[in-house]
Amino acid sequence: MPRPACGDYPHRVNQTWDRLRARDSRHPWLLDTVLAAGLLAGGMLATASGPQTRPPDATGYLLLTLGALPYPERRRAPVPVLVLASIPVLALLTLGYESAVIGAGLFLMAYTVADRCRARWTACAAGYMVVLLVAVATLGPRPMLLAEAATDAVILTGAFALGRSAHDRRHSLALLEDRAEMAARAQVQEARRAVSDERLRIAQEMHDVLAHSLGVIALQARVGAHIIDADPAEAKAALVAVCETSRSSLTEIRRILGALRSDGDRAYRPPPGLDAVGALVASLAAVGLRVVVHVTGEPGHLPASLDLTAYRLIQEALTNVLKHAGQARAGVTIGYEPGAVAIEVLDDGTATGTGPRGHGQLGMRERVAVWGGSLAFGPRPGGGYRVAARLPYGVAA
Repeated sequence: MPRPACGDYPHRVNQTWDRLRARDSRHPWLLDTVLAAGLLAGGMLATASGPQTRPPDATGYLLLTLGALPYPERRRAPVPVLVLASIPVLALLTLGYESAVIGAGLFLMAYTVADRCRARWTACAAGYMVVLLVAVATLGPRPMLLAEAATDAVILTGAFALGRSAHDRRHSLALLEDRAEMAARAQVQEARRAVSDERLRIAQEMHDVLAHSLGVIALQARVGAHIIDADPAEAKAALVAVCETSRSSLTEIRRILGALRSDGDRAYRPPPGLDAVGALVASLAAVGLRVVVHVTGEPGHLPASLDLTAYRLIQEALTNVLKHAGQARAGVTIGYEPGAVAIEVLDDGTATGTGPRGHGQLGMRERVAVWGGSLAFGPRPGGGYRVAARLPYGVAA
């Protein structure tokens, strides 16, 4: 079996360390529980084998257990754990039991308080630890030597200093991350502004193209109309020029609109029409609205804008059914007539009100008015709601 390259070991170690840190951040009590068990086991071994002024007994083991119990909550409640863990240690010292191992946990708690808490709580904890050291020096079964007191004071000061340093470093890293995030957001906003400026420039370009083309077309049409009787060939040439100018302008405008309407890598899609009603019904069926579509007449060649208007009317009516009709079924009838399209949307809902359903029907009325059509909507006598529209577009309408 091939051995992994030496360069892979640091990467694997970093991955393992990152996984352990992530697990510890999710469940901090796991590692702290192991710490508490280690302190308790070390304290019992030291009590059983080390020199002490009082031999181990049930009281000593009970105090050791009480001193280790708060540590699983070390990072979630540092100050209460410091106080609760210090009381059994003080009792062990006062009664003459061995307390070196379990007492070392208090220095860890000093570091934790300085790392996790604000400066005010850190100062209070430091004052509490000073009082605790004085109590240990005065209440112990033997006087504390000056070297021991100095060592404890130095270790305690170092623990608070290291904890505060870790706290400040974490705070600085958080500030740097916030600044980096703000810079990234500013960069995104700047990119969006640049895109908006470019699209505005393209829109102005389209305006110039359209204005120029319409001016040329108007001029050529006027010339053709003026000379059509005297010089039919020249009038025909003017009309051909009008056709070519119109085609060229439409091609240019489509290209510019495609650039304006494109979103990332998505290509421009033409607006929907009545042929997209099936996809609309399928999307509504996915959210629980059953719709039956009935078509009458022969579909003719509809103007694109009228085709879009008819689709939007059906979309708005079915959306209102979904919003306001409760548990309902709907029926859509599309009638192709000579020079017109008739649309009817019915539902059998029981939660339909007596008035128009929101501002959407105002937009429907405006769309119909553009084509000089008719729109009617209101409750049905047998229950439910009805929306009916007729959109004329031809001479036969």
